[in-house]
Amino acid sequence: METASPIRRLFANILDGILFFLTLIIGYIIWWLIVLGRGQTPGKQLLGIYAIKRDGDRAGWGTMFVREVVKIVAHSFVIGFFADAVLLLMDDEEHRSLSDRVAGTIIMR
Repeated sequence: METASPIRRLFANILDGILFFLTLIIGYIIWWLIVLGRGQTPGKQLLGIYAIKRDGDRAGWGTMFVREVVKIVAHSFVIGFFADAVLLLMDDEEHRSLSDRVAGTIIMR
């Protein structure tokens, strides 16, 4: 038996950090995919809110996927983030964001 070199130990620590980060991301994605079918995201699930369609049915996986993609794309651009904030603060009773308007959803408690 021989002792591990400092370089090998350094690379093992770096690999541990990368794997920890990746498994958290993969875990979040799996959680996200599971709750998406219920009209939620992990954050919405923790806060007890969910999305419904304008007709009153709970938003399914497809509707939520479209909503989340629009949200990610809109928030990728700074102007989209501010446009979303303005829409949320508008004086309508549903407080629908840009992604809600595109997907036809309302967020309920």
